[in-house]
Amino acid sequence: MRRARYRPTIMALVIAAATIIAGFAQAGKDQALFNDAKILIFDKKWDEARGAFQRVIREYPSSPIVPQAYYYIARCFQFQGRQEDALQQYESFLKRYPNEPFLPAEARNAIVELAATLHEKGNHAYRDRLVSSLSDPDKAVRYFAAIRSSQLKDRYLASMAVPVLKEIAGKESEQDLVDRARIALLRLEPEALPPPAPESKKRAARGDTKMFHLVVSRKGVAEPIVELNIPISLAQMAVSALDESAKREMRKRGIDVDNIWEELNRLGHTNILTFRDGENLIKLWIQ
Repeated sequence: MRRARYRPTIMALVIAAATIIAGFAQAGKDQALFNDAKILIFDKKWDEARGAFQRVIREYPSSPIVPQAYYYIARCFQFQGRQEDALQQYESFLKRYPNEPFLPAEARNAIVELAATLHEKGNHAYRDRLVSSLSDPDKAVRYFAAIRSSQLKDRYLASMAVPVLKEIAGKESEQDLVDRARIALLRLEPEALPPPAPESKKRAARGDTKMFHLVVSRKGVAEPIVELNIPISLAQMAVSALDESAKREMRKRGIDVDNIWEELNRLGHTNILTFRDGENLIKLWIQ
């Protein structure tokens, strides 16, 4: 009699153990399939990789790695150059899994890059994605959107990017990020550049920091129409960041972009390099 009383309990334990073992077996299979799909990405077999990620979603819908499978399907489209498909897939991922711990910010940055690329190609249907990203509560997304939008020939986006770029230049401590923001401001709205920090001014006064000076004057106008004074390191970064078309235009106007720093250094700190652009007189010097 005593043995019969324990049979249901033993059976329940056996069933529970079998369920756990089956669960572990399934977990192993879904992870193995997911890993195979990532290897296919490394091998640049985009279609096969997408198929494998789709199998993860279809065959293991309750697996915790399903959200990542949705994300990597979008990545495959992006790697293939299927930009609109990738953008829509990233948005589908965000709609399904907005609280996924790590990937949403990366997905939103990818949407910024894709929308900007499509915009550059003349497809302005995704412009609103850039606009919304410029006010994203995640500052990493907001900052990336501002720097990327600053590279576009869109005055409205540029005007929206400027306050975010000023925020980066004025508040952030990561020097590379600050330099990228300052270069973007230099391109869009030089007068919006924050003034140098007090310590930078002290170093410049002592001669520890070389400053690059640019003044553009127009015939018949008393005050300069552009006046810029920035550390030479930042100016060099700004010139090196110019695309080739901008550099070609400067060469047409008589400015040797590739050798301008050597020429300025050869002239010395106080001598001025002068160029004419129509009615504008451009003066450059280092001090």
